[in-house]
Amino acid sequence: MNEIQDITEAEATSNLGFLLTMCERNRTVFRIKRPDGATALLCPVLQSGPPVDQEVLNQVQEFRDSYLNSTPEEVKVDVTEET
Repeated sequence: MNEIQDITEAEATSNLGFLLTMCERNRTVFRIKRPDGATALLCPVLQSGPPVDQEVLNQVQEFRDSYLNSTPEEVKVDVTEET
């Protein structure tokens, strides 16, 4: 990975496509500085495996929905509760 490159918010806004390509190809990290002093990092994220096909995701969602719909109400867990 290369050293962090400092750029302004205006530079990031006008060159976002290029910056994303640099992140992807060269593992470049950009520190974006705003005029008010706030900063953010634009950095590559390594993918841990191959992308999952949309058809597989659809099948998983269909299975989940059918499983949840076939479970009796009295044994369902309320996942909307806040702890």
